[in-house]
Amino acid sequence: MGDRGPELNFKSGKVVKNELEKYQVLVTGIRDTVRKKAPAIPKFQKSGNGAVRILLYPLCKEADEWLGRLSSFRKTNMFDGDSRGVDDIVDYEFTFAITPGGSRIITYVQDGKKQKCDCYAYSASKIAHCSLAQDQGVGLISGLKLEGDYLEEANGYAAHLGAICVEVEGYCDVYVCVSGAKQEEDLECAKEAIKVIVDFFNNQGKLKINVPVFLTEGGER
Repeated sequence: MGDRGPELNFKSGKVVKNELEKYQVLVTGIRDTVRKKAPAIPKFQKSGNGAVRILLYPLCKEADEWLGRLSSFRKTNMFDGDSRGVDDIVDYEFTFAITPGGSRIITYVQDGKKQKCDCYAYSASKIAHCSLAQDQGVGLISGLKLEGDYLEEANGYAAHLGAICVEVEGYCDVYVCVSGAKQEEDLECAKEAIKVIVDFFNNQGKLKINVPVFLTEGGER
């Protein structure tokens, strides 16, 4: 399946014996799997418009080297002189139309008027909501009830379903968001990515992977 990346040494002390495939294999696998699900959603089938956003967040130097070596770990903070240093971590993001050749902009009707929504931007807001749910220990999807007075779309948080996170402990977090249909349908598409992510990292060794838990009532869905 092509060239492989460097051997990985986790903060936890675990060593992955098999080297990781290039990150492009993971990204395209997620994209293609979500796109295969899209025709089952009426709105996506009709318009072909919407977005798939994938965000890879490295948690260690080895993960950043795998993704592109753009982050800085434990660099001296030039602004406050903190000699202990800080991590300047880069988000590696990839955004695709939900169907090949489709648009990331959708049209919907609200109060009898046609409106437009840029799913490129909206998917980022749903991932922001998912990330905050993760930070608060509430769950690994967007759309859950969170603590805070500022959780509005105007502040960059879209409290709708559609974004999920898979944690590869000590290595990276993988976020996937689908935007463009009903929020429940967006989530159904995003959930398709979970198996792809788990299978990808499970092939590398005994890694601890945390996935969203979907309940029928309350909590995560």
